[in-house]
Amino acid sequence: PANAVSNVYSQHSPVLMDTVEAMVKGKLKGETHPLVLSGGGTSAAVENLPLPQEILIFMVGGVTYEEATKVSEFNKASGGRMRVVLGGSTVHNSTSFLEELKLL
Repeated sequence: PANAVSNVYSQHSPVLMDTVEAMVKGKLKGETHPLVLSGGGTSAAVENLPLPQEILIFMVGGVTYEEATKVSEFNKASGGRMRVVLGGSTVHNSTSFLEELKLL
């Protein structure tokens, strides 16, 4: 069928992508998502600034393969206008994620 999805798991969009999309639209607040200045330090004054060409996201606690895939898709779709670099303290699969939840 024309509306068939090649991978049903790719239909879900992780919360991380909501944050990325808000960044692209200039909708993130500086109090919760401060800007790292090139000379060092941070600033909460992000309003009325041009959008960055590169966004670094580091997830303490780890990222998932799904999040990495969605970031890769975003980077390809942006055509080089903006690039997201994703990092994390670990890369989780379903087993490691559930193991982490047991520790809470």
